[in-house]
Amino acid sequence: MNTPELVVSAVPHAHSGNTLQKMMRQILLALIPALLIGVAYYGFGVVQVAAIAVVSALVWQVLLQKAMHKPVCLANMTTVVSALLLAMIMPPGLPWWAVCVGTLTMVLLGMEIYGGYGNNPFNGVLIAWVVLQISFPAAMSSWAYPPGELMTINTPLQVLQEDGPFFVNEFFSFSDLLMGRTVGFAGQTSALFLLLGGLFLLYRRVITWHIPVSFLAGVVAFAGLFWAINAEAHASPLFHLVAGGTMISAFFLATDFPSSPVTKTGMLLYGFSAGVLTVVIRIWGQWPDGAFFAVFLMSMLTPLLDKIAPRVYGR
Repeated sequence: MNTPELVVSAVPHAHSGNTLQKMMRQILLALIPALLIGVAYYGFGVVQVAAIAVVSALVWQVLLQKAMHKPVCLANMTTVVSALLLAMIMPPGLPWWAVCVGTLTMVLLGMEIYGGYGNNPFNGVLIAWVVLQISFPAAMSSWAYPPGELMTINTPLQVLQEDGPFFVNEFFSFSDLLMGRTVGFAGQTSALFLLLGGLFLLYRRVITWHIPVSFLAGVVAFAGLFWAINAEAHASPLFHLVAGGTMISAFFLATDFPSSPVTKTGMLLYGFSAGVLTVVIRIWGQWPDGAFFAVFLMSMLTPLLDKIAPRVYGR
């Protein structure tokens, strides 16, 4: 039999060797330092919430996949990573039942209802966070406290919203904000360690620089504009960079593979707009930290941003 001279097959024709499971492992490694710092500051509650989130999310995934008559697939570790991210943006003292409600929402509305990870148009972690934030606002603001004497029982962004930038500078030093020695949760504990984790993902080429850099640039540009106009009424751009959920949003939430744009232009617009919207919500919105809402809202525009296609080669 003659062998064909030309074989046509689907892309990719050359595989990089990278797999979804390997990328999820890298993301887990990148999250571990910030998680450990959160445990050191806030105690066993961080471990408890993380363990309940991971176990319950896997249980929900198995039950839902069986109910939908789909093969059970846990090996790619996407559910583990998503559950850990959700745990890091929930208060360490959140009741176990609320954690389970969050993971059910994440797996059902964020993954399985669309056909599983990769088919979801929205970030499942942020869908769950929004549902929890709206449904249980008191429980979602039951902050943990690091050891030692604190000058305030509020988070830095709550102080900014209620008391203004003068008291922010009085209550928090830059090192406190950078290392995370403030009231809050593990996902905002240490901007430094979250930044190092994000740089690790960039070094390993799990993510590209377009979304994180443009996100941080949007935060700095918009916060810097109002700070330059009236420094007494608005916090500095440096504060907005290291406070709240800025770092975890820029490197771990906004870069969610299924819900973020695929083109470079789309990524830059998506990241910059999410950064600007973060500051907008912090200044005028009801919620002190607008980073998570900003990423969630911008993910709704991803299908539109994906239409900004690169020029076809040869034209």
